[in-house]
Amino acid sequence: MNKINCEDVLMAKMAELDAEKQELSGEQINLHLKHCENCHSEIEQFLNADSLLKRQARNQQDLDLWPGVEKHIGSHLKSEIGWRPFALLGALLVAFRLLEMLPDRDFGLAFKLVPLIFVVALFVLIRENPFRINSELVLER
Repeated sequence: MNKINCEDVLMAKMAELDAEKQELSGEQINLHLKHCENCHSEIEQFLNADSLLKRQARNQQDLDLWPGVEKHIGSHLKSEIGWRPFALLGALLVAFRLLEMLPDRDFGLAFKLVPLIFVVALFVLIRENPFRINSELVLER
């Protein structure tokens, strides 16, 4: 290898500290660090930052949230309304589509609003706002 520059030494030292393969030998790195004050101070700063990061620890949560979530999901799956209003809506939309497909018939703009009216009527019937954000969810312990 020709002349060793500071960038190569810094990269090799960081690779050595990470237990990775480096191009320079440990002897070459240490020799350069003895003679180059800039590299020596950069490595010291790196080691200080590394030791600071290693001392940090994350709080581990041991609380299992799934049973509360599963119970809450299960309670909402058993709807009082059932499937009948949705089946009725589907039948009405199919009938509407069949009427719309009749040849040589122009029902006008009001007729094109019928599917929207059907859907709004269904949500009024089941008294549910499909766009409501539920902020009342509470997980049980």
